[in-house]
Amino acid sequence: MLVGTWAGKGTAQLDGGKRERISCKGYYSSNGAKALRLNIICANPSIKVELRSVLSNSNGRVSGTWEERNFNQTGTIRGTVTDTEMKLSIVGDGLKGSLKMTFGQSNQSVSISTKGSTLKGMSINFARTS
Repeated sequence: MLVGTWAGKGTAQLDGGKRERISCKGYYSSNGAKALRLNIICANPSIKVELRSVLSNSNGRVSGTWEERNFNQTGTIRGTVTDTEMKLSIVGDGLKGSLKMTFGQSNQSVSISTKGSTLKGMSINFARTS
């Protein structure tokens, strides 16, 4: 259901409570029912976020790795997935957080919150483009 290209808008929350509007693209690919590559790129004139992850699914339990290229962070992901929702815990060098996705055939929402980074969170609403 997630595989494809997505586009949307959202908000990034930075250190000090500053919030900025962002435009985003999501690219999801799979090489079988148990593996998913997730790429989310968001930007505006003052910030760019490029989150990439490789996830494995075993009976609804998700695990994998992630990296964010502009804030130079990497780590592991663990969580659960159903037909309409993914809830993940993110851990990295000095960083902890969560990623929640709710999705349907033509839309999805992504919510990310972190501690230990100047990027404190993102909230994105996506629509499928292909």
